[in-house]
Amino acid sequence: MRDWTFGRVFPPKRSGFTALYVTLVRVLHAIRFYHLRNERYAALIRSLAGSAFQKGGFSVDLGCGPGALTALLRGDHILLGVDSDREALHNFAEPDIPRIQASAERLPFSAKSVDVVLAISLVEHIENQSAFFVEVARVLKPGGRLVIQLPELRYLIEPHTKWPLLYLWSPTLQARILAATGYRDLNLSTTLSWVKSFAAAAGFSVDRVILIWHFRLAQIFRFPMGYFVAFKTANT
Repeated sequence: MRDWTFGRVFPPKRSGFTALYVTLVRVLHAIRFYHLRNERYAALIRSLAGSAFQKGGFSVDLGCGPGALTALLRGDHILLGVDSDREALHNFAEPDIPRIQASAERLPFSAKSVDVVLAISLVEHIENQSAFFVEVARVLKPGGRLVIQLPELRYLIEPHTKWPLLYLWSPTLQARILAATGYRDLNLSTTLSWVKSFAAAAGFSVDRVILIWHFRLAQIFRFPMGYFVAFKTANT
């Protein structure tokens, strides 16, 4: 069974954890949360990418999944979706958008050939995050941009599984919840500071950081639900 919002695969035996997750995702769909979120994300990506989304520029959306957000990023630039999940690419939201199957740590592009790399809610799913940033640095042109979106995994409601305070539960229960919701690959240790350190080691510098709130409650508590970060490479 698959959750086609994110292309996640559930275990064959459906548990109460899975049922709760599916119910919550359906509610969020009903209130058009994901549609509205993707529109906000697309606007932020365009702002952070800046002139790198120029006519004829080459942009790559890593971890594009079924492509709901990718479809909102079309324009005068050349846009390519990349994901390791062949079935997600087969069920793409807009079949006319080119896409390929590849690993984010082993990209099939020449060195210094890409203007913009997007990684939206991807880094926390990558096993070797250091290798990811090194690989993206390899394929980006001088002055190129990497735009990532990183959910706050220690938020009151963990953004992927929708489970309250997941990071505080025992590793055993965390593993059960992650498996039941299709997020076995989620690295709950991923933080913004950790990601920045990997990026810096690969030669990136931070250009802008935008806090993501989504709901008013997050703003009241001044605890962001995630972050958009634009990294840039050196001009030489």
